[in-house]
Order: sequence, then structure tokens, then C-alpha cells
Amino acid sequence: MTAVKQDEGITVTEHVVCPFCATLCDDLVIHVQNNQVVKVRNGCNLARGVFENAHKEWATPRVNGKEVPYDSAVEEAARILAASNNPLIYGLAATDVDAQKKCIELADLIGANLDNASSV
Repeated sequence: MTAVKQDEGITVTEHVVCPFCATLCDDLVIHVQNNQVVKVRNGCNLARGVFENAHKEWATPRVNGKEVPYDSAVEEAARILAASNNPLIYGLAATDVDAQKKCIELADLIGANLDNASSV
């Protein structure tokens, strides 16, 4: 990251490396105002989506469309995975390494297939 500029309350940082996939694009330009990313230039849809929405609240867990406590959502997810004949763990493009390790452990435990978004 270099070339930090400030203009009208917006901090612009150039040459930002995107950590959200293996490509590691290093030409992102990030505009920050009031501690929130307000604009991303040179980023793909994934980069823009993650950077621009990082300040938002976590989603409320739901089971069958009904809001439930996290514990209930985790229990239901475990029930579904345990009953699955061919589970798939997919995505992980914006997942940190520790969480990816946990997904690999889970896939081994339940005999799941594991894939990531870069295969699409």
C-alpha cells in the first residue's frame, strides 16, 4: 500500500493488495470515509463486495426463514450435514486460513466434498 491521500474527509490508498482469492491483485484503490470503505477501484465483484460491506452487521441466523439464536442455527446445520449423503462445503473465497482449516477438518469428519469459488 502506498500513496495515501486525504481529500474532503476521504482517505484514498492506492496499490492495495486484495486478500480475497489466490490472484492477490495489487492495484486496488480504496476510498475510506468515517472508517468505512465507500469506493473500491480496480477490484472485481468479490473485492468490491467484501470491502464495501465489511462494516455491516452480521446476518441474523434463520432456519426455514425464521430468525433463531446462533446455537439453534448451528444445531440445525449439524443435523442437515449429518443426514446428508453427499455433503459439499463450497465457497471460502473470503475466508481466512484458520477458518479454511476448520472447513477441511469438517469435510474430513463428515466425508464431504470441498471446493472453492475459483473453480467456477
